Amino acid sequence: MGRSLLASHVLCRDSGFEDFRERLNDLFYPADVTPLSGSDGSGGELRGTRTEHVTIGMMTFGQRTRVDPGRTPSHYHVNVVLRGSIEAATGRQEMVATAGEAMVFTPTQQHRLLSCGNDARHLGIKIDRSLVEAELQALLGHPLQAPLEFAFGFDMTTAPGRSWRNTLDLLLAESDSADGLIGRHPVRQHFERLLVSGLLLAQPHNYTEELLRPQLPAYPRTVRKAVDLIDTHPETPFTVGDLAQAAGVSARRLQEGFREHVGVTPMTYLRNVRLERVRTELLAGTTGVTEAAGRWGFTHLSRFSAAYRRRFGVVPSETLAGSEGQDRGERKDLGHGGERTSA
Repeated sequence: MGRSLLASHVLCRDSGFEDFRERLNDLFYPADVTPLSGSDGSGGELRGTRTEHVTIGMMTFGQRTRVDPGRTPSHYHVNVVLRGSIEAATGRQEMVATAGEAMVFTPTQQHRLLSCGNDARHLGIKIDRSLVEAELQALLGHPLQAPLEFAFGFDMTTAPGRSWRNTLDLLLAESDSADGLIGRHPVRQHFERLLVSGLLLAQPHNYTEELLRPQLPAYPRTVRKAVDLIDTHPETPFTVGDLAQAAGVSARRLQEGFREHVGVTPMTYLRNVRLERVRTELLAGTTGVTEAAGRWGFTHLSRFSAAYRRRFGVVPSETLAGSEGQDRGERKDLGHGGERTSA
């Protein structure tokens, strides 16, 4: 799987070590990149791409290599090992990560890749500190009182780890699509924030306990603020943090309020509203499936089609063709079986 990642973004391959070092530093920032097996060996292969706030590089090392960027106060980093092993350190902690494991580096600590084995391959993800902290503040519902510090080791084989990796893989796949929706600024923003919010929920840090602490459900009028915002602008790439901030509560409290008063999570409610808008357009026959899906915020057509079929019992093209029949009297409520105005 690693060889197909970022296939459209090869920066160097089988070049000398100096070229590999120069291109690696251009992609991320100046670092001490040192060959540990002799300077005459191959540097390896580098692929890389950027969005506004996220840089992703895939490195395959041609020889044992040390990478020391020093302290990086403006960025968080995640290194995902795809093959081989990488010995790394942050502050006074050291670990050896192999395939299926990752490391998270925080701006408050100096981090180093002490030894990247010959033919080792990993993904390096650099994320702007401002984006990570803004997303955490939105999820918590208040400003941060201390710097955010993640645990060092990140187990990608756990359910949260796999979920975060799936989000990363989707971003990588979109980056390789020449005419994909990733070319649109709102879609890129949405992917960036999904990646960051997923990291905040999947990887332990010093705010995890507060973030996951059970809270009293939000008051119905608080839930109503989020419901009204979704109903008015369902095409907007909202995150839970956006909706919680608009409602004036933490993300956890908003989620529990939605479950109590609406019967589904905020993101499920948002998806259901979007599906309803697409279905209305398809029934009217005024637009195609791809156009309608894109207009209402669906960026992955196969997932959209599956969600549409689960909700309405037919695929979108059947609705567009008129083979769905009449409205059947089976149209589901956007939340649970009760009236939506209960929120």
